Amino acid sequence: MSQPAQQPGWLDGLYFNIGDTFDAGDAAGAAMSGGGSSGGQGFTMSRDDATAMLKLAKTVREHFRDMQTDASRLTQTTSPADEPTSNGYNKLLVNQGEPKGAFVMGEDQVKREFAYADELVKRLEKALGIIGSSDEQAATDVKDAGKQSGGFAV
Repeated sequence: MSQPAQQPGWLDGLYFNIGDTFDAGDAAGAAMSGGGSSGGQGFTMSRDDATAMLKLAKTVREHFRDMQTDASRLTQTTSPADEPTSNGYNKLLVNQGEPKGAFVMGEDQVKREFAYADELVKRLEKALGIIGSSDEQAATDVKDAGKQSGGFAV
């Protein structure tokens, strides 16, 4: 399954400032000053609000993950009969070339929405200090540890 071109920068320049207590003046000041980030605008919220937002973003991401399977299946639709009208209509739905078929465009959109939700989850987890340990990261860490200690646990 091909991945659509990533939309660069949809969260670039935005930061998440998480604090246990703040008032409206603090939030405005953090937004104006960059909140200790590299500058730019962002979001300032309490830890409880950020945790609730993270939970919602994870739910949305899972919905888009599930939708990807259905969207992919739609792009495999075949013509019910080998005749010009059915073939022409089917091409309007599943054409991978230009112009893309409606189902192909839908699949691309679902992939982009998943990528957006995934990036939001990652940013919120980072802001909350949640360490996401994927299998790939764990494998890299183990390899690096082996190189540094000569392959023996220290």
